Amino acid sequence: MNESTSPSFHTPFPQQAWRTALIAGLAAFAGWLTAPAPASAQASPPVTVGIANLGPHPSLARTIQGFKDEMAREGYVEGKTVNYAYSDANFTQALMPQMFSQLQSKHPALILTLTTSVSQVALSAVADRRIPLVFAEVTDPVAAGLTPAWTHGSDRFTGASDLQDFDAVLAFAKKLLPGVKSFGVLYDSGEANDVVTTRALQAAAARAGLEFKPVSVDSVNDITQRAQLLNGVGFVYLTGSNLVQSAIPAVAAAMQRMRVPVISSETELIKKGMADASYAVSYESVGANAARVAVRALKGAPTSTLPVMKPAKTDYVTSISRGQFAKLGLSVPKSFEDCQCQIN
Repeated sequence: MNESTSPSFHTPFPQQAWRTALIAGLAAFAGWLTAPAPASAQASPPVTVGIANLGPHPSLARTIQGFKDEMAREGYVEGKTVNYAYSDANFTQALMPQMFSQLQSKHPALILTLTTSVSQVALSAVADRRIPLVFAEVTDPVAAGLTPAWTHGSDRFTGASDLQDFDAVLAFAKKLLPGVKSFGVLYDSGEANDVVTTRALQAAAARAGLEFKPVSVDSVNDITQRAQLLNGVGFVYLTGSNLVQSAIPAVAAAMQRMRVPVISSETELIKKGMADASYAVSYESVGANAARVAVRALKGAPTSTLPVMKPAKTDYVTSISRGQFAKLGLSVPKSFEDCQCQIN
């Protein structure tokens, strides 16, 4: 066909048609932008983490807050990527199975257990063995039967210990109370944590060259009477014993009458005038350590592969009350002048 006589293939596109096509294309693009993402691309729903607590208590509340804060730093933000289901046993052993039943009804991806007694009950009360269990505020999980070793958890449990470095505690006490020769503790002989703590303190006392006087208590009612047996010791060390902690005002009053200094394993008692000093692992740090373990478990690591976390040096807090020392007729040694740890 001759090129000069062939029909044209470049017929002009009408202007109105161009405008209509452009508008239609823009509308289609806007629709694509606002269309729901495929199910595979949508954000995952929040996971549920159960919290099983012994009972409402300021110290345990601080552990829980430390846990939540660290979880948030790890990307598990409450109300967004994680929901918490809380229950406690109101310090009643018989209510613990019911507590765990309530938590399991929420289908948690993991359960945090606070204290040794709660953690021990969890072993039998949590029927779904697929739910990883992470403990906090447990002094010795091996002695409590929760883990086979400190280096790794069991097929159900791992967590964060609140075990104090008693050598460091006694070194602090000797520096704070120059010339001290003895100290005592009150402990519950029926509580695994208390027994482990007392044995560890006895060993640390021998290494520090201090006489150690442990006094056992069986109930809250006999604490005031048993506390009198500590008259004459260089200081009293208050451990995290649940039984003793529940009667702290009575213990503090007895020590003040006998003018015996009190060193506490936690800091809040100083603010309340019931202890004179503390060198202790903070409750928040124990909770944070438990969260670090929990995150790994939530991401699929078997609890049997995760070691129990012990407090690090950075987890300790030092506090000394100048006012309480003055009431005992004592002064804070000059070696603590620059420690920024003294309170009124």
